[in-house]
Amino acid sequence: MKPERMDETRFGELADAFGGDVRRWPGSERDAARAWIDAHPLEAERALFDARQTDAALFASPNPVVSMALRDRVIAAASVRARAAWPGLRKLLWIGGAGWAAAACAGVVFGANLGGHLATQAQADAVLDQAMLGGFDETEVLG
Repeated sequence: MKPERMDETRFGELADAFGGDVRRWPGSERDAARAWIDAHPLEAERALFDARQTDAALFASPNPVVSMALRDRVIAAASVRARAAWPGLRKLLWIGGAGWAAAACAGVVFGANLGGHLATQAQADAVLDQAMLGGFDETEVLG
């Protein structure tokens, strides 16, 4: 993928998304970002400072610890909900399959009817073309 052109807006978006450490940015953007930092040190430092402040606040917050009992309850509740949702999903899949089958049958019937009409029309056109190209005039044959 071709990296986008680096400008102050793009640099700010990357700093907001990936933080104040350019080493954590996508590899396709790092070289352009480093070149932009060298060319615009004040603007780059301002954007990176704000991103580093956000990083520091996020790293300072405590990591949540989930007990095994809560984990087991969540997994059990998810499996119960999945089983309860299955009959409705099964009915929906059956109705959807029936709809596809009906549409396919309608397409076959329509195609057969239209194909027969078009074949008859093509035969009539061929007979008329042959009659026009014939070397005899009706008066020669009948007279």
